[in-house]
Amino acid sequence: MKLLGPATCLGLLILASPLASAAPQDSAATYCRQAQAYLDHGNYREALAAAQKALEIDPRSAQAESLVGTAEFALGELDNAEKHLRRVLALKPSMTAARRTLGVTYLKQKRLRAARREFQLALASDPRDFISLYSVGLTYLLDNQSEEALRFFEKARKLKADDATLLASILQAQLKLKRNAQAAATLSELDTRLGPRDPRRVQLGALLASRGAYELAIIEFKRLHEAQPDSYEVSYNLALAYHRAGKEDEASALLASLVARHERAELLNLLGDVEESRGNHARGLEAFQRAAELEPRSEDYRFDYANELVRRGNFNEALDVFAAATKDFPGSVRMRLGWGAAYYLAGKYEEAAQTLLHAAEIAPNSSEVYYLLGRAYDAAGTLQESIAHAFRDYLRRKPRDAWAQLFLGRILLARARQSSLRDLNEAERHLRRAIALDSKLSEAHLALGDLLQTRGQLETARRELERTVALDPKSSAAYYKLAQVYRKLGRPDRSKAALEKFQQLKEDGAERNQEQIRGLLDRVKR
Repeated sequence: MKLLGPATCLGLLILASPLASAAPQDSAATYCRQAQAYLDHGNYREALAAAQKALEIDPRSAQAESLVGTAEFALGELDNAEKHLRRVLALKPSMTAARRTLGVTYLKQKRLRAARREFQLALASDPRDFISLYSVGLTYLLDNQSEEALRFFEKARKLKADDATLLASILQAQLKLKRNAQAAATLSELDTRLGPRDPRRVQLGALLASRGAYELAIIEFKRLHEAQPDSYEVSYNLALAYHRAGKEDEASALLASLVARHERAELLNLLGDVEESRGNHARGLEAFQRAAELEPRSEDYRFDYANELVRRGNFNEALDVFAAATKDFPGSVRMRLGWGAAYYLAGKYEEAAQTLLHAAEIAPNSSEVYYLLGRAYDAAGTLQESIAHAFRDYLRRKPRDAWAQLFLGRILLARARQSSLRDLNEAERHLRRAIALDSKLSEAHLALGDLLQTRGQLETARRELERTVALDPKSSAAYYKLAQVYRKLGRPDRSKAALEKFQQLKEDGAERNQEQIRGLLDRVKR
C-alpha cells in the first residue's frame, strides 16, 4: 500500500479550502467560478484551463492567479505554481488561501524554512488558522525539531481536537522524542477516531514500526487483524511487528498459518528469520531455501539462504550457492562479500582474497570489503602484495576508515620485520591514525603495542597492551604479548598471570574471529 506523505495530506486540505468568492460581474468571474468548481471535483486540468481564460480576460485578477497556481500545484507543476502564487501575493497580500498553497508548494519542494515563513505570515493575519498552525508544526517536524513541532500542534489541537491527521503528527513527534507513554495515550485517542477497518490504521502501524515502537505497532495491527482476519497485508505486518518486538513464538504461529494459505517467498523468508531467532535452525534453513526457490530472481532471498548456510557451518554448500548467485547477480557486492567470507571461514584463504579483490573492483569504496580483505591478508599468499596495494588506494579515497588504517598498519608491520625501518615508521603512522579515529579500537592498540615491543620501547608497549585488554578483556593475543613484555621488563609474576590468561582464552580466539565475520554478513543482509 502506498501511504500518503504529510505534505500530500496537507495539500488535500488546502485544495478542499475554498478561495474567496468572486463577484459575478463579468466573464472573468464566471471562469473563476468554473475553475473553483473543477478544483472541488478534482478536475485539475479543466480547472487550470478555466483559470487561465479568466487571467487572459483580467491579467490583474488575484483570484484568477490564485486559481491557476492552485491547479498547477495539484498537477505537480510546482515551479509554475510558485510563480503564480507569488504574483497573487504581490497583488493582494491578504489572500490567506494563496499563501497557504504557496507554503504547501514549498513543503513539496522540501524548502522547509520558506514554507514555514509563508504559514507564519498567514498566522499573522489569522492566529487561529488551523491549517497554518498545523503546517508550521509540520515544517518543524520534518526539520527534526520535534519539541517545537509539538508546540504548534498543541495550538492547532485546541481548535480541532479530533483531527486524525493532526493526532498522527503529534504521535510522530512524541515517538521521535521517545515519549512512549504520551505516544501510547495519543494512539489510544486516535483509535477512538478511526473505524476498525480504516486504512489509515495500516499507516499508523507502519509509522510506529518505523520509529521502533513495536509494542504499539502490535496493538494497532492486532486491532486491524481482528477486523480483517483474512487480510494478507495486515497479517504479514503483524507477524513482522511480533518478530521485531522479539515475540518469536507469536510470529511463528501466525506465519505458519499464513504459509499454509499462501506459500509466498516473503513469508518464508521472514519465517526463516523467526525460526533462526527461536533456535529452530533446521526449520529456519528450510524456510530460507524454499523462499530462494520460489523467487530465484530475488537477490535478498538468495543471499539470506546462502548466509544461513554459512551460519550453520555448511561452508561447501554455501560456496556453491554463493557461486551460482554471483553468476546471476554479477554486479552484487553483497554476493561477492558473502562468497569471500564463506571461502575464508572454510579455510580457503587465497580464494577468499581473490574473491574479495574482485568485490573491491566492483565497489572500491566498500568498508565491509576492506574489512574482510584485512582479515584475509595474513594467509593470502601470493595475493598479499595486491591487497596491500588495494589498501593504499582505498585509504587515499577513504582516509577516515579506522579499520583500514589498522589493517594497513599491520600489513606494514609484518613487512618491516623482514625489510626496513621505513615500513615500521609508516606502520606506526597508520596505527596511530586508526586510534585517533577510534580510540576504542582495541586491535589498533594491540598492533601498536606489538610494534613498540619490536622497537624495544617496552614501557610504552606495556601501556598500549594494557589498554588493549581494558578495552577487550577476551583478547588472547594481547595477553600473550603482555606476557612477553612483562618478562622482558623483569616482572615474572605478571608475565605468568598474563600467560595463564592467554591459555584460558586461546581456544576462543578463532571462534570470535569467525563470529565477527558472520556478524558482518548479518549486517549487510539488507
